[in-house]
Amino acid sequence: MFSLLVCSMLPLAAQTVSRSGAYYDGEETAIRRAETVVGVTVEIGKRTFTPGIYARYAQKYLGVRASLAERTETAIVAASLSLLPSKEYGAERRFEGTEEAAIQTLPLNRVDNGATTAEEQASATAAMIFSLRKHRMDLITGETGENVFGAGLSAALAEIERLEKAYLAMFYGEETVETVSESFHVIPVPGEKNYILCRYRDGAGLLPVSDLSGEAVVLHIEPSGKTDLGGLVPAGEKERNRVEVVVADMSACTLLCGARELVSATLPILQYGTRVDVAVAAR
Repeated sequence: MFSLLVCSMLPLAAQTVSRSGAYYDGEETAIRRAETVVGVTVEIGKRTFTPGIYARYAQKYLGVRASLAERTETAIVAASLSLLPSKEYGAERRFEGTEEAAIQTLPLNRVDNGATTAEEQASATAAMIFSLRKHRMDLITGETGENVFGAGLSAALAEIERLEKAYLAMFYGEETVETVSESFHVIPVPGEKNYILCRYRDGAGLLPVSDLSGEAVVLHIEPSGKTDLGGLVPAGEKERNRVEVVVADMSACTLLCGARELVSATLPILQYGTRVDVAVAAR
């Protein structure tokens, strides 16, 4: 049995030097490919505005014009490059944020059982908003709720504020902000430098590669072409006990969206590396 001298000779990262080919690992014959997997993560910030169900009546009942147009804004807020173990192949999409699902026996906008049309419901909701404001002022000035004070008063005012915001949203709409993070795993191929991961369009976020309406998000890998063996000493011509290892190329990796650079890093890529025969010693 033989053991590589690489570990004792070099303080290199685990993915900088790799043994390749078929060999006996002590129990069975193993076949290993000298392969680097690059992990790419793109984080999208998404802001969405949804008009209120009574937006068209805001001017009439509240005196302020409300937006009637739904809109979505997106932006690439972060990106990262990393090395992944070969076993972690695949892709994932992760959504960060909270989703609330509530079951209500009566919709919040039904504040008057006599209101049948949308405008009548809007009128009743506006009346509720002004009623809440009057109740809040009465509590603050002491006109009502003479036995409500301290923590009880604070809780009552907080609940009034919550209800008022909910009713106002029916006129002025709501804005939500979320972050969407998508990960890609790239296995570089010798001779290839550009890898299209997806596409991006403002207002839509990340899109499939096939959607040509967006700009291409591309991982560009530029090998250095330099051979740095560090402390590795190639086996001599007469050395019988030798194995082949691959020394990774320190390649410049750049993530681009169109012509815009998102992030860059120098990573050791085994596929672009140099194959070297090194001597091994018997245990």
